[in-house]
Order: sequence, then structure tokens, then C-alpha cells
Amino acid sequence: MSDETLTFEQQLSAQAEDVNALLDVMQAETSAIASRKATDIDALAKQKLALINAIRQRDQFLARCPELASPSDETKEQIINIQDVLTQCHQQNENNGIALQRAQLSMHKLRNLFQEATGKSEMTYDSEGQASGSRTLGTNIKA
Repeated sequence: MSDETLTFEQQLSAQAEDVNALLDVMQAETSAIASRKATDIDALAKQKLALINAIRQRDQFLARCPELASPSDETKEQIINIQDVLTQCHQQNENNGIALQRAQLSMHKLRNLFQEATGKSEMTYDSEGQASGSRTLGTNIKA
């Protein structure tokens, strides 16, 4: 059964399921970030993107439905619940983004510490202040 053959109520229920699934994926992403499992983070990001695309497509379809002009109280309540879960998704996504930035920063610091341990004479810095080790620095000079 394609999405277009579903009733408005079925479409709305499917939208609620997708939004709840998105929140579940984002919570799993939080755990993957905390445990620094890069493969899990990547897989969850792909799931998240697929769910967001499905939600966006269904939302466009629902926006064209005449039932939205005068929704019932039950429909209004369901829409409010979907919006509440979406708000939670936005907050979770922001938190995950901040956690990923922190993890990336700590990895850069750790990498810099390892590079410094190999020898301070081999350290160079780019225009952004990022350290990089260069074992070939000055080795191609023929004087």
C-alpha cells in the first residue's frame, strides 16, 4: 500500500511513528557518541537522514490534505504530540552536535599530544593553529 492510498488518519499515525522512531535513533546516537563508536554513529546518521526524508515527504503530503482545514480535537491532539516529539528531536540533535564537537576537539588535543611526544622539533602549525608533525621537514635540503 503506497502512502497516497492511506487515509489522513493513517498518514498522521505513520508520521507519529516516524517521529518517535527518529527520537529513538537520536537517543541511540547519544549512546554511540558517548561510547565513541564511529561505525555506530555513521549508521545511525544514515538512519536519521532516511527518517527525516520520510517525515518531510509525509509532511508535504499531509499539508495538502483538506482535513487540516478543520481538524477534529483528536487530530489536533495528535498533531501537538508530533510537534512535541519533534521539539525533543531538535533538542537531542543539538545536544548530539555539541557532544560530537567536544569529542572532535578532544581527539585533536590527543593527536597533538601524541605528535608532541614524538619530538617537538618535528611539530609545525597551520594558519588555524592546528599542530601537525612533519618528519620530512628540512630533509630534502641539499646544501
